[in-house]
Amino acid sequence: MQHAEHFLSRLDRLPRSEVDLALELYRDPELLRAVLDAATLPERVERVAISLDDPVQGPFLVVTRSGHFVTCLGRGMRAGDLPVVKRGELDAISRKVARLRERMDLAKQLGGERGHARLLRRLLVASDSVSREDFLAVAAWEPLLGPVFLDLYLAMGRELSLQGPLLRTRRSRRAQDEEVLHAYWNLLHAAGHMALLGAITADREQYVSLTDQHRGARAAFSYPLTGTGVVTFILKGAWAAARLGKLMLPDYKSALAEDVSFFELLDTLFALLAIGTRAKNTRAEIAKALHAAPSTARTPQAKRLREAMGREVQLCCEITAQLLEVPAEELEAVIRRIGDSYFDPGAERLDDPIHEELVRTLPLMSWTDGITDGKKLLVSLHLIAATARGAPEQFYLPGELAEALHRPWTPAKTWLVLDPLLKAEQAGRKPGVRAASIGRQDPCPCGSGRKLKRCCGT
Repeated sequence: MQHAEHFLSRLDRLPRSEVDLALELYRDPELLRAVLDAATLPERVERVAISLDDPVQGPFLVVTRSGHFVTCLGRGMRAGDLPVVKRGELDAISRKVARLRERMDLAKQLGGERGHARLLRRLLVASDSVSREDFLAVAAWEPLLGPVFLDLYLAMGRELSLQGPLLRTRRSRRAQDEEVLHAYWNLLHAAGHMALLGAITADREQYVSLTDQHRGARAAFSYPLTGTGVVTFILKGAWAAARLGKLMLPDYKSALAEDVSFFELLDTLFALLAIGTRAKNTRAEIAKALHAAPSTARTPQAKRLREAMGREVQLCCEITAQLLEVPAEELEAVIRRIGDSYFDPGAERLDDPIHEELVRTLPLMSWTDGITDGKKLLVSLHLIAATARGAPEQFYLPGELAEALHRPWTPAKTWLVLDPLLKAEQAGRKPGVRAASIGRQDPCPCGSGRKLKRCCGT
């Protein structure tokens, strides 16, 4: 109490413009706690100076490590040996706390009693009808549940990698098979939500511990989603890889010279494009790796891939490298051109805000094929680059629009996301390659080591 009284009595040392900020911190112990937790402080230091302007000249608020206010130091009064939290750090933490509070309030408004459990269940069970508000409300729990979201995604990804190839070979219309198709549909959408939520987490150490035990796991992080070949999942997988950023970069660079199939190589290119678009300081390094990739193979399977599809590999690497340098406004224009194509040019326009929302968001929610020919692949690459910098909620429509456009699930919806790879596998080809160019007795270009006739050519 004496500390607080002394602090309040020294507020007159501060300029009028800084008094409000000082009182805001004084009345908000949670914000002060967040500031102190984020600061890197020596172990035995008991007091900290928080700069309200210049990190040397002040003015400063002096607080204890436990969160009690001690005094104010006016401009020109030095903080001595006290560690200093700079004004930029204070502002950044304040914005983060404000966003967290907004999301927590939203979660309470949406959920009421047991609301958080209901929202989490919605992401898992009614996963194709999640709105932007639903996503943001669950994202409010990222500071507590970030590692859980990440762990859930990795488990879902393993399950998708097992189920997808099996389901692509089934055409039964029995009721129990419809249940399997519906479960896969929910799992796929839930994995997309968890990838975004898990990648938001600041707990990078948790991700390292989850993947260190499996060699190459980081380079396969996005593959359960991008490997579907479907636009909306490609975008979510690439965005999540980009959000984890430099942590993923070494493994994805290594994968360029080790991927055994063209689809795996595309996943690697998607992730590297997203990482480079989001983190400007990685672009030169990624571009160098992309230019070297067509002539670099560190495994026999990677060498066979280049022998069978050398021109396609080269073109994809060149286009990816070029997109790293495309201005953001040009990429944004691509999204809007695609969104505008969904509307009849002669039709009456919806209210402008609604139309703008649909034009920007619908292309990112598409369940259509994004890889099995050159034109579709080029669109996917542009959309990845256009969305990598944005916030994860860009992939969702606001509540009323999401509800109005949602349609009940049918088996045809699941086949819509299974068919892109099924058609490519049945044709015994990859994007841009004629099946007739590979003999049935030749090694399959997917890198399995089997003859084409016993692998993708069946």
